[in-house]
Amino acid sequence: MTAHMEMSCASNDDFATMPRDESGDFLLQEFVNPVTKTETLYEDETRRAHILKERVEMGNGTYYEVTSTLAKERTIDLGITATAAWLTHDRGLNQDRALRAARLGIDTVFISPQQNLDRRGHFGKSVCNIIEISDYMHRRHDRDPDNLWVDGISRGSMHALGVTAKAPFVDDKKVLVGDYTVPCFPEGIDLKRDLVQLPELVLNEFSASTAFLKLPFNAVTSYPRTIAFSPKMQFQQLKEVPTLLSGAVGNAARHMPSDTFGHVTNYLGDIMGQGRRWEPIFAEYDNITVENFKGGGHLSLAAPRCQEKWEDRLKAVHEVIESDPRIVQLGSSALCEAVRSTSNTFRHRPIAA
Repeated sequence: MTAHMEMSCASNDDFATMPRDESGDFLLQEFVNPVTKTETLYEDETRRAHILKERVEMGNGTYYEVTSTLAKERTIDLGITATAAWLTHDRGLNQDRALRAARLGIDTVFISPQQNLDRRGHFGKSVCNIIEISDYMHRRHDRDPDNLWVDGISRGSMHALGVTAKAPFVDDKKVLVGDYTVPCFPEGIDLKRDLVQLPELVLNEFSASTAFLKLPFNAVTSYPRTIAFSPKMQFQQLKEVPTLLSGAVGNAARHMPSDTFGHVTNYLGDIMGQGRRWEPIFAEYDNITVENFKGGGHLSLAAPRCQEKWEDRLKAVHEVIESDPRIVQLGSSALCEAVRSTSNTFRHRPIAA
């Protein structure tokens, strides 16, 4: 695989955003917090992948649990960067997705929420730390550190959108492609506006939970392990709630590079996802496809159909990059055009059946 030279960390703002952000938020604030120490927590093997979980410590003392799923027969230099959905960790559905990528020859870096008990969550700093950890892991495993592939569900997709917006400000990095499943709260929470929807939320999520009845047997036995039942892990997730309800992710999504390429999956019955409120934000990006399914709820993310479509998109992007790795250097628009010319997996479906 291609060797990549070390680069110093410096901000760069010579690129087009939608529109250019001058608000003084985390996109323009330099936040340098390199990885300083790693400690192996466990290792595992499957037929197609080597799995390595580590405690990763940053320069300011924050630390994360990072799981690398390394394809034994890697086929492309791009690796996927992902982080946890609400109340989940690196097992179950998240591990299943990483292993599916490994079967194609794609490495995945899965990053937990920050693990310090004495520190509050902060959306912007978490995004910057994800970029730093991703850069460290990509360089260590001889992958492309500058062209990123981000993936995420719920909280994970919110941070993936933040990474997409922030990456060009960090050593001129670029998110080449992103897959964003049920991102939440683009406008934050307004109790007067949103509290009346609580009964609908409960009803829709109860209905969406029936998706688990349609899962194949192996998924039924493994997906429950997706939930992080440890009290410490739950605490780490819950203390991030205020920052994720602030609307910061919606602001970040409004200022991504204008050629951002990716796919957004929403369910119109998902009160947390607020799919209708995302529509005007993503409408500004020609290379982002949005699929809004009727009904459903936040838990519909685990439905077989949702995961099958995600894997179809994974395969479509991989096929194009593997067949001609040079397309990575041509950027997001070129990759978007190539993928759309060979597959219908990235297509606008304003209201899907």
